[in-house]
Amino acid sequence: MRVLPLLCLAALATSSSAKQEKEPVSQLQADFTLLDRGSGLRVEVFCQASSGSPPITYRLVRRSGHIHMQQTRNPGQPANFSFPLNQTSDWFRCQAENDVSVQHTPFTLVPPGELPQGPTFVLAGCLISIIAIFSWKLSWTKQIRS
Repeated sequence: MRVLPLLCLAALATSSSAKQEKEPVSQLQADFTLLDRGSGLRVEVFCQASSGSPPITYRLVRRSGHIHMQQTRNPGQPANFSFPLNQTSDWFRCQAENDVSVQHTPFTLVPPGELPQGPTFVLAGCLISIIAIFSWKLSWTKQIRS
């Protein structure tokens, strides 16, 4: 009769020690690099969380929310994304996720220092419209005073 209770206690001790608390993803860092390796410009992105329970899924995400690339790694293994630079620029960020949490880096403009063409044309159109309206108002004011 004593064998059964001892077996039950051993099973409980084993199952409780097997349950470890899962650790959230923390201290996510991303490094964006623009490289020319002879075949054209490429963007290389290095993403790594300093800790977190495995597996950690890294995603390279556009500002629109579209997932551009994805890799699953164990802790200590960074994700490396590489893609050719096309004619348009865009905003990207690195995301790391495990079963406990999700972290994001701030958005980075790729390539750096260039505004996306769409917003640039909208801004130019707005400025031209403001100048045209201001010029018309100024000439209309001059006609009234004359």
